[in-house]
Parts: sequence; structure tokens; C-alpha cells
Amino acid sequence: MNINLIRLSNSLDPNANFKKADDDFINEINNELFEEDLELVEGDKDAKATVLFIETGGSEQYFAKIEKELPRPIILISTCKNNSLPACFEIKSFLLKQNEDCFLLFGSEKEIAYGIIDTVKLFTAQREIDGASLGVIGKPSDWLIASTVDYQKVKEKFNINLVDISTNELKEEINKGILDNIPKLANVKKLGKDNKYLEGALLIYSGIKRIVEKYNLKGFTIRCFDLIEEYKNTACLALAMLNEEGIVGTCEGDIPSMLTMFIIKAGTGKSSFQANPSKIDLKTESALFAHCTVPLNMVKNTKFMTHFESGLGIGIRGDLDLGEVTICKIFPDLRKILFIKGEIDKNETFADYCRTQINVKISDPEDLYHLISGGYGNHVIIVYGNVIPEFYNLMKFYNQTNEEDK
Repeated sequence: MNINLIRLSNSLDPNANFKKADDDFINEINNELFEEDLELVEGDKDAKATVLFIETGGSEQYFAKIEKELPRPIILISTCKNNSLPACFEIKSFLLKQNEDCFLLFGSEKEIAYGIIDTVKLFTAQREIDGASLGVIGKPSDWLIASTVDYQKVKEKFNINLVDISTNELKEEINKGILDNIPKLANVKKLGKDNKYLEGALLIYSGIKRIVEKYNLKGFTIRCFDLIEEYKNTACLALAMLNEEGIVGTCEGDIPSMLTMFIIKAGTGKSSFQANPSKIDLKTESALFAHCTVPLNMVKNTKFMTHFESGLGIGIRGDLDLGEVTICKIFPDLRKILFIKGEIDKNETFADYCRTQINVKISDPEDLYHLISGGYGNHVIIVYGNVIPEFYNLMKFYNQTNEEDK
């Protein structure tokens, strides 16, 4: 991906001695960007971002003449020499007065390159989120008494459209009895060999997939228990498969979980696991998380069991890789975010919990307090690795963070 590079200086001497040093500075940044398939290219107006290299003070007047032509976002970089940094602050202030932000980077070539990479990821995620439609199939389950959200606030904060879709419309699609083209069908059939619920679960998958395509959804949540009485089956397999395909889906009509999973996917490209905090052990500073809908691409040794609460349908049991994870959740009021670092140290197979179960050692004892304090509802979202920097920066972009956030 090319990034438009504009170099601005106010030197009266065309042979000024800083030019060679600045050439080397840019070349070294490009060397660092190479592995991320990014490159600073001078004068590329078709690029989707601009890096503005302020080489000297006095460049502000030249910026003012060309700023309307520059691809956004704008990233300012400085060597901190030749009065370039104060010029950057003047330009940033100019943009802020127009209610337009920009990013200011300085330091070593490696530090600036990492800053450019993070900024490009941020705006790529923002473009994925901007104007997205997420479906709410049925209403939130009756027990989610604290997990409702204000649709208008979601629109105002994230420019995400929440689309209400009736359960009856989904049932009409399921009742067509049509199995659409299913990616990795052979693998699913192998896992579900001789499973009496498999065909019905795949019909639910196909029905949801058609709803997703009809409304051009990037994600959805479903009041899944409404399907159990009529079909004696569940949406667990559909959710596991669709999340693997990159279509974010949550169960029980949990909208805050859907928003969290969708923003994680946009910001990191990773699938995530909607889970119940099922047991907390204060002595070992760990917690057991469990659910039946883990994405298939997050687990190995996968087994198709029945759904825990109903004993019907297909609930997914699988082992997650041991190692670092992030536990996170956007609160239903959209004002706070849960961020916790942990490490999966064991997969469990207890009989009296949902099918996929992981024991997570909480990295910071203070974070255990935040988990216990609640306020985020009855689900959390778990993703491999430490994604707090990406998720936090994205939330900061949407003015969704404050000093109390964890």
C-alpha cells in the first residue's frame, strides 16, 4: 500500500545540508515499513493517507496552500531538527481549528515507522466500521436485563447502523429447507458424522447467511433460544462457522458483545470468543470462561456435543491454544470498556458448564477486581494475544475512553 509523501521546507538554499540527511531518514523509514507492505511515495495523490514530512520551520504557509488537496488522514513526521517540530504543532493546531485531527510522529526512524503502521491500521479499521450495518435478529434474551443499548447512541458514536430483523423472517428462511454453498462443508460433515442435529444446524446456518446477505450485514446477534422450541436445534454451529468466515455473530441477542467482537475484528482481523465468566478463583487469581459457540478457527480437537442448557442441537467443544489473551467488553452504556490481560493455562471439560471451557490466569490482581466489579453484562469477549493497544487506540478515536477505563 502506498502512502502519499509530501516534503515541506523553507530553506533559501536548495543545496542545504539537511537534504541528504532527510533523504536517508525517509529511506530508513521505508525499510522498516517494507515488511508491512507499506511505502512512502512522493506525490501519490491516489493514496488513502498522507505523510507530511516537515523538514524545517516556516513550512506552515506552504501546507496551508495545499492542504485541501491532500488525501486523508494526515500524519505529520518530524526529525525534531531545524525547527520542524514547532512547525508541526502549528499545522496540527491549524487542522484542529477546522475540527480535523491529524497524527504527529517523531523519534527514531523505527519509532516513526511503527507509528505509521499503527495509524494506518487504525484508519483501515475505522473505514471498516464506518457506516456498517449489524443485525439484531429477534430482541435480546429476556435475562439480559442490563445489556440493552441505545441505537441512536451507537449511530452517533460509531456510525454503526443496528438493523432489527424479526425471528419470523429468519424462520421463513430456515423453513425453505435450502442448504447454500457452505465453505469447509467436508470438515463440518466429518466432525458431525452421524450427528442427528447436523442437517438442521446447517439449515439454520444457511438461513442466517441469507439474512446477512439480504441486509448487507457485517455482523449480527441472534435471540437463539427462540429456535430451540420450534426446531429442537440451536444456532451454535452457525455462529461458530460464520465467525470463522469473518461474519461476526453473537448469541442471546447480546448487542454489546456484538459491537465488541465487530470492533475487535475490524481493528485486529482476529476472531474472538463470546464467553460467560463462569467461575472465579481468588486464591489462584484465575477465572473459568465457557460457552458453546467458539469460532471454529480458534480451536483444535473440536467435538460436536449438544448445547449445554437444552441438551439439544450442536454445541462446540474445542481446545484453545495456551498463552496470552485479552478479555474485553464495551459496556452497555457505551461509556466504559473492560480491558484485562490474561493467559490461558488450561482447557477444561467440566460436565456442568458450557462446552468450550478455558481457565485464564489474570495477569494483574487489580484486573481481577475489575472483572468482579461487573457492569459489562453476563458475557465477555476473549481474543488471542494482547490487543489492548489496538483496541484502546480505536476506542480513543471514537472518544470512548476515560481515566477509569480498564
